[in-house]
Amino acid sequence: MNATMGAHRADRATQVAGSMSLAAEVRAKCFALVGDAVDVLVSCHAAHKGYLSGYFSIVHDLNPRYLSAVVATRDRVALVVSASDAGPALEETGDPAALFRYGFFCFEQVDGTGADGYDAAGFASFDEALLAALREVAGDARTIGIDRSGDDRAWNVIAQGMKTRFLTDITDAITRARRHKLPGEVARVRQATRLVETGLLDVARQFAPGMTEQDMAAIIAAGMVAGGAIPRFVSVTSGPRSALADAYATARRVAPGDLIRIDAGCIYQGYGSDMARTFVFGEPDAEQARCYAAIRAGIDYELEVIREGVDVAGLFDETVRVVRENGIPSYRRQHVGHGIGLGGGYDMPVLTPQTKDRLEAGMCLCVETPYYRIGWGGMMIEDTILVTPDGHEPITTIPRDLIRLG
Repeated sequence: MNATMGAHRADRATQVAGSMSLAAEVRAKCFALVGDAVDVLVSCHAAHKGYLSGYFSIVHDLNPRYLSAVVATRDRVALVVSASDAGPALEETGDPAALFRYGFFCFEQVDGTGADGYDAAGFASFDEALLAALREVAGDARTIGIDRSGDDRAWNVIAQGMKTRFLTDITDAITRARRHKLPGEVARVRQATRLVETGLLDVARQFAPGMTEQDMAAIIAAGMVAGGAIPRFVSVTSGPRSALADAYATARRVAPGDLIRIDAGCIYQGYGSDMARTFVFGEPDAEQARCYAAIRAGIDYELEVIREGVDVAGLFDETVRVVRENGIPSYRRQHVGHGIGLGGGYDMPVLTPQTKDRLEAGMCLCVETPYYRIGWGGMMIEDTILVTPDGHEPITTIPRDLIRLG
C-alpha cells in the first residue's frame, strides 16, 4: 500500500469516526427529548436516517422512494438497507451485524481483503428486515418511538408485526432536536458554506468576457466536489434572468451591465449550505446601486438585531421596513430567512410574518433579502449564522458588497 493510499484510508477513517460520534450525540439528544419511557427510535426519513446513524445514502438521491430505516436504542444502532446499499453502509459502520438488508445484489470479493459481509444473504422484503432489526436491537423493549416524517410505512409495518408493543409518535421530538445544532453539526454547515464561498471567489478571479452562466456554475460545482461535498444546487442567473429566483444556469453569455445573481449550496457529510451573492459586469448603474444599497441595509439590520429571544414575525416586519425605507418602497417578501442544518431542506424556524416563534441560541439560520424584478433583474445577499444569547456568530465570512467583474 503506497503512502497516498494509506493517507486516504487514514483520512477516511477519521471522517467516518467523526460522523459516527456525532450521530451518537444526536441520538442522546433525541432520547433526552422523548423521555425515559421510549426504548427505541425508528425512522425511515432519508435525512433522519443519516442524522441518527451517521450514514447518508446515495441511493436516496437516486430514488426518493427508496425504503430504508434506522433502528436505535440508547446503546445500539442498526440500519435496514437494500442489498445494493449494504456495501457503502458497511464501509461506514464497519459492523455487518448492524445491517439488516433486503432484496438481492451481487458483490464478488477477493480472498483475504477483509470483504466479508458484503455479499451476505438478505431478507425477502423491507418489512421483514425492519421487524428483524427491531427484534434483534430492541429485544423486549415495550415502547417504540417512530418518526412519521414523510410517511407512515414504519408505523404500519410495526403496528401489524409487533402488536404487543406500544407505539408513540416522535416526529415532533426529531423536529425540535434539529432546531439547535451541536458543535459537530455547526462545523459541517461551516465547511459546506466555506466551499460555496470559495467557489464565489473563484468566479470573481477567473471571470472573463464571454463567460456563460454555465461556465460560472461549473467553477462553483467543481470546487464543491474537490472539497468533498455534493453539489445540491448552483443557481447562476444573469441579466433579465437574474429575476427568476431559483433557476438553473444556461448557456447565456454575460453581457456588460448585467447583474449576475448566484445562489448555491452543497451537502458536506450530510449537512447543507445555502448562501448568495450578487455580481455586476462593469460598474453598476444608478438603479442597480440604489436597489443593492436597499437590500444591503435590510440584511445588515437583520444581522444587527438577531439574538436569542427575538420575535420572528417582528424581525420579518422590521427587515422589510428597512429595505423599503432605504430605496425600494415596493419591497415585498414571503420570508427573510430560514433554519439550515441537514441537507435537503429548511430547518425551523422560517422567518415569515406568520411564524409564532422566537429565536433561540444554537439555531443555524440563513438570513436573506432578495429582490426580483421581472424584465430588469434580481439581486440577493444571503448569509449563514449561528444564533447566540447576545447576537450571532458568522458562518459566512466573505463581504456582502456588490462584486464587480471585468
